[in-house]
Amino acid sequence: MAGKGTEGDTASNLDKMSIKEFDITDEFTAVKKATTCKDLAKKLLEVPRGAIFLLDENNTPVGAVTAREFLIAIAKGIDLQDKAAEDLMNTNIMEITANDNISEVLLKISKYAPYAVVVKDDSGKFLGYFSPKDYHEALQKTGVI
Repeated sequence: MAGKGTEGDTASNLDKMSIKEFDITDEFTAVKKATTCKDLAKKLLEVPRGAIFLLDENNTPVGAVTAREFLIAIAKGIDLQDKAAEDLMNTNIMEITANDNISEVLLKISKYAPYAVVVKDDSGKFLGYFSPKDYHEALQKTGVI
């Protein structure tokens, strides 16, 4: 009789599932951290539901900005005319690798609640963004929801 599979099959599949199975190249763009807030806002309009990662001189993500950071700055009365992207960025970023096991990643995200999760290769090169959409998809694939 054909069925859904056993709990052991599900656990075995989870052990094999890695970040590589998710589209980590969408929902973000990256700019240098010294980018002006005006240019940053223009870039953000290109990824309205995504994030902008701010890169240092080594092209390493050092922070992230979404529309939320602009709203916080405006609510605080900050004049953004003379500000750079790094003045707005949120630095609560978690780094994972493309080979990381999805179950372990979900546990880390749940434990540390990072603002953004960046994906790097084994040599530390920035590959992409494990977005909230990817997180939700991972929860579905692992049977958590």
